Amino acid sequence: MVNAPLHFELQPDGGYVVTCPVIPELITEGDTREEAERNASDALDAVIELYSDMGWDFPVITKARL
Repeated sequence: MVNAPLHFELQPDGGYVVTCPVIPELITEGDTREEAERNASDALDAVIELYSDMGWDFPVITKARL
């Protein structure tokens, strides 16, 4: 399990954009907070697969970075 800080930005027309400051490839959205959270989980799985496929080291996430 990866415990990464997520930023949920409420959009003016509704919905949320989700980003992660330590995993720049992780970006998604959702119409509700709950949908955005589910989509963020799916996006994280995709980013982990991307890092693995590309042979990249996954960012080290420490409590100081949370």
